[in-house]
Amino acid sequence: MKLVIDSNQLQTNRLHEFLAQSPNNAAVLPDFAAMEAYKGDSLKTIFKSMAVLSNFPNQVIILKGSTKISRLSGRAKGLQRRLIDERQTREFPEYIRALRQAEAGNSDLQAQIMSLGNYANEHLEKMRGEAINIRGAIEVLGSRYSKEERATLRARETYTPELINKLVRAVLEMAGMIFRESDHVRTLPTYAELPNTFIFRVTLACYLLGLRRFTSGGFGELNSEKLRNDFVDMMFVAYGTYFDGLMSSDKNVNYMFSEVSLLLSTLFDANIPSLARKSNDAEPINPQDAAR
Repeated sequence: MKLVIDSNQLQTNRLHEFLAQSPNNAAVLPDFAAMEAYKGDSLKTIFKSMAVLSNFPNQVIILKGSTKISRLSGRAKGLQRRLIDERQTREFPEYIRALRQAEAGNSDLQAQIMSLGNYANEHLEKMRGEAINIRGAIEVLGSRYSKEERATLRARETYTPELINKLVRAVLEMAGMIFRESDHVRTLPTYAELPNTFIFRVTLACYLLGLRRFTSGGFGELNSEKLRNDFVDMMFVAYGTYFDGLMSSDKNVNYMFSEVSLLLSTLFDANIPSLARKSNDAEPINPQDAAR
């Protein structure tokens, strides 16, 4: 089983038990897991964050950077494999050895860690502006929902066909805008490939979360840092949909992962490995229950 690991799980017994349970279990790390691990005082945070994984270096899968993944096609064949950085995954045991040398006092390696920490802090800071731009788009699209539709969204009731249609159109419109304006995109995906693209899945996750916040009082009390954290959380959610699930202690992240997975599967006919695993032991999912 391959689980995407949220930053809040890196130092937990839960992660240790998962990896110890079977050599076939793997921890999947997106670039944002590394950024969160380096964030702050990197010479303190990184050693603690990698402590569990250092005991299972051959059970760690490193993903390509989000920028590179955003450029990937949505072709279904080989989709999961294309996300993986094979070189960094293969070299992860060596990375752990270097970390141990740095922790023991190797000044050259400590300098490299501090440099990576500075990059992580700068990148996460830059994302505050991007999160505010996404908030603006969601506020515009969210204003199109009626009072009754907002109440349905707020109560997490089953979506009506009309509400589903409006939601799908809004997500497609928002994703299309991002694809057209993004510097990372070289070729626009076909409609069949669109739900498999990382940009689309992040857009869907951000839109659903933003819509929930919009219908529950808006964004007034959310500062730029909280919006940035929401954005990062939804990237973890999107990554989880490509693998066997997401390990997180955040209830909101877990709820959004379930919601996004169901909508991708039932509304956009996307292959979601975590749902495929569950279907072996459960009744088929009813599309009418997709958005409860």
